[in-house]
Amino acid sequence: MNKLISAMFLIATFSAFAADGKPEAQYTVEVLDSFCIQNQDDFKSIIPMADAVGGKVLPNTQADPVMTELGGNTVFIPYEGRNYMVAFANGGGCTVITKDIDLLRLKGLLAKHFETVLIDKQVSLAQVNELYEVKAKGIYRGSIISIVYAQPETGYSEGSISFIPTATVKSATRK
Repeated sequence: MNKLISAMFLIATFSAFAADGKPEAQYTVEVLDSFCIQNQDDFKSIIPMADAVGGKVLPNTQADPVMTELGGNTVFIPYEGRNYMVAFANGGGCTVITKDIDLLRLKGLLAKHFETVLIDKQVSLAQVNELYEVKAKGIYRGSIISIVYAQPETGYSEGSISFIPTATVKSATRK
């Protein structure tokens, strides 16, 4: 029964963003929204959701070490012919790792759907980490979305997008 409910939830969430000829960023946002954002800071549903779509829990040797240290897990998620990894830990956050970050479109979708505002950008020789605050009214307001991507000159297109729920942000900043 739990798998059936999880599958129905996923279908409803994915179809809310569905469109023909979608850019790669659209698929990434759909996975982020379905697995991370909709679960807020109670990520226990992610494993049954992953099972419902043919995914699986990855062993600790293949998992995100930070999320594992926080007591979380990493799951493999197949979606629309693409493969994603979702790492999560209650009290920490939830990250979607993708082969093609499709950066410009991803930023546009986040601004459109979540009214994100850039609050910090950290640049190194190999990668960039951008932090965005969600300004849209509602339960997500005050959440943080982080995008990590390779510098263009590296030739890599992989990246990750993370969601840190409002409650976690408030707890960390004591607001």
